[in-house]
Amino acid sequence: MKKTVKLILKIAVSGVAVYFVLSKLDYKDIAAAVKKADFILLLFALAVYAFSQIIAASRLNCLFDRINLKITFKENVKLYWLGLFYNLFLPGGVGGDGFKIYLLDKYLKIGVKKPLGTILVDRVSGLSIIVVFLLFFACFIGYSFPLQKWTWSAIPIVFLCFYLFVRIINSALNSVSITVLCHAFFVQALQMGAALVILAALNTDLSSGYAVNYLFLFLLSAIMGALPVTLGGIGAREVTFIFGAEYLGIEPTSAVALSLLFYAASTVTALPGLIYTIRPSRILKDNPAVEDY
Repeated sequence: MKKTVKLILKIAVSGVAVYFVLSKLDYKDIAAAVKKADFILLLFALAVYAFSQIIAASRLNCLFDRINLKITFKENVKLYWLGLFYNLFLPGGVGGDGFKIYLLDKYLKIGVKKPLGTILVDRVSGLSIIVVFLLFFACFIGYSFPLQKWTWSAIPIVFLCFYLFVRIINSALNSVSITVLCHAFFVQALQMGAALVILAALNTDLSSGYAVNYLFLFLLSAIMGALPVTLGGIGAREVTFIFGAEYLGIEPTSAVALSLLFYAASTVTALPGLIYTIRPSRILKDNPAVEDY
């Protein structure tokens, strides 16, 4: 009953957020902007996003290797895509990770603690790089605040916090922390590139520093969408763009269209994971550690 109530509340919050966005914008304008978008550029953005997820899967595999979890890159990619599919529907975008841990423990008998800590490090590495980019872009966004030119100076603190976090979770992972952060950097860089391609497809004005404003809100919306208060981040990202557009002077219709199209790209990319929901045990069928599945 408690879980059901939480799910209903998350759906309600998402519904209220979507209603708020539609009350601020004419949905017909958003639909028109999406309809006029360059389809070829949208396909390119989809390809860039999909490639970022392959690098993200490689990042996780690097961490798995350090805890002596021996699965092939192919097996890991299948598990990763299964998680992406479940994350489309489960609150906060972390339910797929929980199912991966369940499968690894069930079929490889490795326990829960180590893979859980590893996936936490994987998640926090991505969050750390997002914060690094936010601190960097904050120096240039079209909104003035005290010490704006010095926000970049907090970046070393982010890396220190990540190092301490890894040390607390599992010190054995420290040896690959730099590699993991490099993976996370390229993942986020590719996703920002995909966002810019989507904006170009929407024929959005990216001159005079507007690109920085869009990217800043894009990164901020990624954090808001990951918070477990809505269903899969639906509504949270769009509300972030609505409020941010007001302060940064960007076009709110393009901003919300970017959010919707990027979510569409993530949805299309995750759909192949549906294949592995039928018999998820077959993902690890060739692993020598699996005796009976």
